[in-house]
Amino acid sequence: MNITHYIVGYAHYFCAATGVVCEAPGFVRNSVITNIDWTDTGPDVMVLLLIFCSAWYLQLVSHKIFAQLKIKHPNTHSIPSGSLFKYVSCPHYLCEVIIYTCFMFILGLNHLTGILVWFWVVTNQLIAATMSHQWYVKKFKEY
Repeated sequence: MNITHYIVGYAHYFCAATGVVCEAPGFVRNSVITNIDWTDTGPDVMVLLLIFCSAWYLQLVSHKIFAQLKIKHPNTHSIPSGSLFKYVSCPHYLCEVIIYTCFMFILGLNHLTGILVWFWVVTNQLIAATMSHQWYVKKFKEY
């Protein structure tokens, strides 16, 4: 990973967080400030939170698999296996898309920043996943 990835990452998280906060009740003119009450949360949000947490956990598992590969083969690249790697080349990117999709729906479809951040993440992760998959195919004959 080069310095450009870090800069883009920091910019993404700063802008995403700032945008979400700027659209929060109390920050937007003429918005109504309401108290958060979990008893008002519908089953749809609970399902989204469950999917969000599952995707987060599976993304963590994917990163642990990458870390184990680096420990086992410190000087070379190898093919990751196990967990969602059985089904897709880049489960960590897939999980990121799922996480942000849940986040977008939890914020609501009227939340412009949530939609724009989701679009950015999906675009970014699809490009990265495609490039990674093509690299695996090119690098490993058995892939």
